[in-house]
Amino acid sequence: MIEAARIPVPSKTIIYAAAGFSLVAAIVHLWATPEHFEEWWGYGAFFLVSAVAQAAYAAVLLSRPSQKLLVAGIAGNSAIVLLYLVTRTLGIPLFGPEAGVVDEVGAIDVLATASEAALVVGLGAMLLWRLPRGDRAVALVLALAAALLLVHLPHLALFARLLFG
Repeated sequence: MIEAARIPVPSKTIIYAAAGFSLVAAIVHLWATPEHFEEWWGYGAFFLVSAVAQAAYAAVLLSRPSQKLLVAGIAGNSAIVLLYLVTRTLGIPLFGPEAGVVDEVGAIDVLATASEAALVVGLGAMLLWRLPRGDRAVALVLALAAALLLVHLPHLALFARLLFG
């Protein structure tokens, strides 16, 4: 009798850590929400929605982790990290009274962004863990290439700003 190939399951520790990182980011976003509502309702709404989504994500991740949920967490938190990098290098994009203004880097926002980045890494590790062994190397190379691009995004943004004003 042929046994079905077992898909390895990640340690609960990784799931708990990922949920914790999501909660840290949610708490920071919730803490910053009133200040951003004072600047403009759109900024405040973004922070409130981010906080609620990240808190809800942690709860769902703990109760029903799935491949689709992992991918959604990677996409959503990567988008928030990317937006953070853009607002700190090129300026606030498109909307609101401070559109185009480059925000300062603060300790609390670095904490949220580091938590989101750690969450993305943890979710990526869980996705890799679920892949068949032969596909892990290819996925890891692609993930490392994406990480390298993300790490150099501020440099590329600053270079573009110097070139195009």
